[in-house]
Amino acid sequence: MTSGLIVVDASAALKAVLPNPLQAHCLALVQTFADVQPAAPALWACETTSALAKAVHFGEITETEARQALEKLDGLGVRLFVPDADQNRFAFDWTLRLGRASAYDSYYLTLAQALECDFWTADKRLFNALQDAHLDWLHWIEELTPL
Repeated sequence: MTSGLIVVDASAALKAVLPNPLQAHCLALVQTFADVQPAAPALWACETTSALAKAVHFGEITETEARQALEKLDGLGVRLFVPDADQNRFAFDWTLRLGRASAYDSYYLTLAQALECDFWTADKRLFNALQDAHLDWLHWIEELTPL
């Protein structure tokens, strides 16, 4: 699947703006945003903001660091898509297929299918759960050469 868009999940975006072992790979993904438009389901904003608030709450980062990360996330220019009824049904189907209790990850998969574009994740659990599906549009962040 190729188009002028790529779906980027919250894990890849967060790991691009916060220090972690995969940051260099995630920054390599961000560099591709000069050529493609990053996209995500609207819940991306809730997930990224919640993750930063949680990191502050548990003392992993400071409030200042979280606010800086929020600005960096905004600067990524991720185009957010509100799901429609069809996407809700497809996300539900993906959730059942994955044997999950929540549908958050499924919305990223559904959006990538709807947009007919690649999906990049830094969520190893999700990526591993989909290995047997042989989805040529699903990509693990370490496929990219780190910066």
